[in-house]
Amino acid sequence: MPAKHYLVPDYIINFKCACCTECCKRWRIIIDKQTVEKYDQLADEDEELSAMLAKSLKKDKTGKATVRLKNIVKKVTVEEDGEQKEIITVDRNVCPFLDSEGLCAIQRKHGIDALSDTCKIFPRIIFLTERGYEMALTYACKTAAQTLKTKNMIEFYQDPQGFEFPDLHGQYGKIGDVLERKKRGKTNYFFVEELLIDIMQFREPNIDIRLILTGIVVDKLKDGDIQSIRKYLQNLDADLISQLMSIPSQPVFMMKLVKEAVDKRLFSRITEKDMTQLINRAYVELKLLDKPVIADEKVQKFLDGYNKYYKPYIDNISHIYENYFVNFIFSKKYYTHKYMDAYFLMVFFYILIRFFTVCICIAGERNVDEDMVVAVISAIERSVGHNVTYYQDVLRLIKKGGYHRLPYVISLINL
Repeated sequence: MPAKHYLVPDYIINFKCACCTECCKRWRIIIDKQTVEKYDQLADEDEELSAMLAKSLKKDKTGKATVRLKNIVKKVTVEEDGEQKEIITVDRNVCPFLDSEGLCAIQRKHGIDALSDTCKIFPRIIFLTERGYEMALTYACKTAAQTLKTKNMIEFYQDPQGFEFPDLHGQYGKIGDVLERKKRGKTNYFFVEELLIDIMQFREPNIDIRLILTGIVVDKLKDGDIQSIRKYLQNLDADLISQLMSIPSQPVFMMKLVKEAVDKRLFSRITEKDMTQLINRAYVELKLLDKPVIADEKVQKFLDGYNKYYKPYIDNISHIYENYFVNFIFSKKYYTHKYMDAYFLMVFFYILIRFFTVCICIAGERNVDEDMVVAVISAIERSVGHNVTYYQDVLRLIKKGGYHRLPYVISLINL
């Protein structure tokens, strides 16, 4: 069997699961066909597993299966008026294979190789390319989101010593050879990815300018000349950067875009409590998005909070956005989407994160900090960041509203 190869960022090498069990709750869990077949074999010699599988898996015609989540009633000790009391709580929609100690019963008994691809991979995003298995993270995992706090530039390693990953059955993305990439109009994809990461880790300009420069480069990619784009970037001067930042901001349209996206999907379908709290803060507590039309005084309230609690402290959190964008790029969003669509999505999520972070600042009358931004990113990622359907909804919304022209996008970034 040929050796497996890996290309991974340092935060993947250093990531360790905290066994918080949140990935085992409230999400649809798909078991791949090969794992279902393996479970059937194990069940022949394991009566306990056989009974669990019969009750907990729903097989489909393709041979795959869906886990039947269940509610778990348990007693929790709380302190009330200085006294310890036991109360009954319900942990809803939990994987039935999660045992009382918060570990997977299947993995405990049969090892990590017995897990499905879904459970092996999360919170990683994996693509098989000509360079090997390439891995990024989804920040829907709170432990993964903590890696955003590193202040060192992300480094990438080819076949790092001692790094290994369990065999997978195929539940990962694939990027083909040059001919296949050519069919998608992305012959130079890997050069593009490297270039965009270089821009994001170019720390002389602030994060907004880096995001704007990314948009300019992506807009030029239709010409396909990577070398001329690099030369263009090398010749950038302070005057051009100043011109970019002088494009008038459009805070009312930024808030309108956030409201339309939230109204369209999040408000009615959200199940995660952290995201629910963010939405309640914006709609109910601060009343910034509670009306069909966003009034000038609400825009001003947002800007006052931004200028008081957020803007003066941007340098303290810019590394978080840098790391978030590098991961966004390396997770192959620019391959799975058209280049400009991927850029619009990156800007949209930036706007969404920044908006809800400022809301927390205003509500708590406190300055932005690392923990605040990381918590907002994790809430958004867990609710919609991994949802392909939501990505398509956002792109339709952006194009329908006329937000997709580059100068307009820049005006949404500027505040």
